[in-house]
Amino acid sequence: MVLRSIKVTGAIIQKDNKFLIGRRGPNEKSPGLWEFPGGKIENGESPQECIKRELKEELNIDADIGELYSRYKYDYPHISYELFFFKVVRYSGEMAISVHDRLIWEKLENFHKYNFLPGDGPVIEELNNAA
Repeated sequence: MVLRSIKVTGAIIQKDNKFLIGRRGPNEKSPGLWEFPGGKIENGESPQECIKRELKEELNIDADIGELYSRYKYDYPHISYELFFFKVVRYSGEMAISVHDRLIWEKLENFHKYNFLPGDGPVIEELNNAA
């Protein structure tokens, strides 16, 4: 069986030694799980364009996107995701909540306290290995 594949982006936004993570709101798929901000790549859109757009839509910030940090595939039982994670170089604007019901800055060493989307696991492992 060939799984349907969806391309998504995620943003690694770091301030000092903390990373921005969001908890999915009650009206989202997988409510209550934590994730890096991001979203689905639309037709004709590059991964960089997608993450810039998603950060504006989800957080109300204008971001300067750095190089690709990590790219991998993650398979769930009925769907496959190709994930592109970018580090945000800098951003401007006042952050606002829309799709998440909580946004927090957290140290990488404390991520084990949060229930993340399984698809974010590999990039968290990469961040841990680089620390």
